[in-house]
Amino acid sequence: MDPPATLTDFSLVRGGLLFQTEQRLRRAPRRRYDPVLRALVVAVVAWFPLLLFSLPEGGSAVASLFNELQVHAQLLIALPVLVGAETYIDGRLRFAARHFLEANLVRADALATFDADARRAMRWRDSYLVEVLLLLLAYTLTFIAPADATRSWTLSPDGGDSSMAGWWNLLVSQPVFRFLALRWVWRGVVWSAFLLRISRLPLTLVPTHPDMMAGLGFLPVCQASFSPVVFSLSVVVAAYTSRVVPAGLAANPGAYVIPLAVIAAGAVVLVFAPMGFFVPQLVLAKRRSIEGFSPLAARHSRQFEQKWFDGGPDAELLGAPEMSSLADIGTAFTLSRKMRLLPWDLVALQAVIGSALAPLLILLVMDRQFIAVLKFIHDGIG
Repeated sequence: MDPPATLTDFSLVRGGLLFQTEQRLRRAPRRRYDPVLRALVVAVVAWFPLLLFSLPEGGSAVASLFNELQVHAQLLIALPVLVGAETYIDGRLRFAARHFLEANLVRADALATFDADARRAMRWRDSYLVEVLLLLLAYTLTFIAPADATRSWTLSPDGGDSSMAGWWNLLVSQPVFRFLALRWVWRGVVWSAFLLRISRLPLTLVPTHPDMMAGLGFLPVCQASFSPVVFSLSVVVAAYTSRVVPAGLAANPGAYVIPLAVIAAGAVVLVFAPMGFFVPQLVLAKRRSIEGFSPLAARHSRQFEQKWFDGGPDAELLGAPEMSSLADIGTAFTLSRKMRLLPWDLVALQAVIGSALAPLLILLVMDRQFIAVLKFIHDGIG
């Protein structure tokens, strides 16, 4: 089934006040590598003025800026990832939305409702009010955060007021990062609401589908596309921990591992929670499949035994269609019995958890303990 025009243009990224402003300025993504360029531009705007404004303050301010891992990880790693991952994540979500129709998972009499749900999701995406509220929330979170006197590059030489770098960080860098992070949270809410409405439509699930999820196996894989967002947030938390716990990962591993483990657990719950919306329909599909397959398999097996076990005429065994038919119905029955009631995928799960824990590898390398850890694992296995 060909998707309607709504799903052809379906996107949770290409809309909203900021995107439309970029279009008017002819800076909206139009080429394949534009997301990378936009990520670099945002990172430079957020980070480079901090260096420029620190130079007149003297060498101590510059040294303080360069010695702080948190601001560099936030503005040069996490921030570009939040921007650069937009095309990838949007493409995976568009594929998921279209696949419901291409795989005939939505009943014909519900197609109009499905299209209306897609339009509603894009109206939420385009809401100017939401983006303004997110921007206000970003500034609120920035200004209510307590000042940290240990970040000397944010203070003027006399220590009485914020330096120019400190003001830029307060008025531009931090609000930009928080706004982009909050916008991804909003996009996740819009996508989850879209999946919730789809789960309430009459779906034509296939209990014998090889993915053992009645044809919904593509969903957890597409959900894992949010891994770059999880990585960005984990990078910021790991960098903050390295600033407040200067002993290092090797000296105090618990202080570093526990926060990222909490993020990994929370990310798994938030990313894959929408899969639970489809559990009721999967339960009904599995129940109908078992109720229908049991008598069918019994009749088929009885006829098979009557022909081959009860002294019928000799027949050529090799290539007999009954053998193939018995194997086929056995495979279909096994698939329906093993069908999962919650769509999940091990590789997708590992991708989300790995993204949350990946900053530990960066810290190990910076702490020059990566080789020591590998040697410890090797010795333990050996």
